[in-house]
Amino acid sequence: MIVLKKKAKVIAAVFIFGVICIAGFAVEYLERDAFIMETVATEDALPYHSESESSIDGRININSAGEEELMELDGIGKAFAGRIIAYREENGAFATPEEIMKVSGISEKKFEKIKDDICAK
Repeated sequence: MIVLKKKAKVIAAVFIFGVICIAGFAVEYLERDAFIMETVATEDALPYHSESESSIDGRININSAGEEELMELDGIGKAFAGRIIAYREENGAFATPEEIMKVSGISEKKFEKIKDDICAK
């Protein structure tokens, strides 16, 4: 067992108090910094375009939607989404939602499934 004199006990107590205070400030600072980093990371993860460009009244704008947004449509997978984007890049914007049927593989039946979920603005 270690026996400390009164002066050593005071120094040890001040030292321990200092370590606890520094640890408390460090935790508070790191939590605040982590919150800021989380906020920035979340905001950076948002799409680069505004909601009004790719989604109008809950419908997906086929003229500006990206691959992932197009894949949210019923029956539209990665291949169809890629074809829609490629068609749009080659031929310009769709004037009407019905024009999407000009994309290879999108039949009238498939259009009927998605027509209420898309717009061409």
